[in-house]
Amino acid sequence: MKQKREFNFAQRWELEQAKQAAPFSAIPLGMIARGIGGTVVVLAIFGSPWIWDYKLGYDLQKTNQKIAELRPVELQVQKLTDLSSKIQKSKQFLELVKKENRDPIEVLSKLKELLPVGAVVNSFSYAGDSINIVVSIPIPVDVARLWVSLRDSGIFQNVDIQSVSLVDQVQKLTLAFKYNPKAEVKYPVSLDQ
Repeated sequence: MKQKREFNFAQRWELEQAKQAAPFSAIPLGMIARGIGGTVVVLAIFGSPWIWDYKLGYDLQKTNQKIAELRPVELQVQKLTDLSSKIQKSKQFLELVKKENRDPIEVLSKLKELLPVGAVVNSFSYAGDSINIVVSIPIPVDVARLWVSLRDSGIFQNVDIQSVSLVDQVQKLTLAFKYNPKAEVKYPVSLDQ
């Protein structure tokens, strides 16, 4: 059978206009009401205080967990700080020791520069600021002049010539000194290495 076609253009135009307006009006009113109601319910649930309390509690728990994971790092930083402090104190202590104690080899070499030519050191002791030395000198020596040169050197606070040989042969002198802490006698090797 042949399908019957309508040639009424006005009626067709009205039908096309109805189809275009139909999608909005075709949605049932109940469905629109359910969508608006569902949106209101969702907003009411998320706007309620117990949901926010739950969310804040959850966030707090996660933050505390991250803080607990960082505790070993905090302990390592504290150990590093403590070790740095100990190193600084050790360096200060070494500087103090360096200032208080002098290198005996350096003190002896300074002392040898002040002794007469040909002098031989028989014994040398150095404890704290006290220095005791026994020297043999092959030629006669002016003891007073030696004493003045040792005193005026600035290296020693006290110079004491304890014994002098009066025989006109090799002189044996026993000397006692008190080191001057303000004298510049440096270590041969730095302690910082």
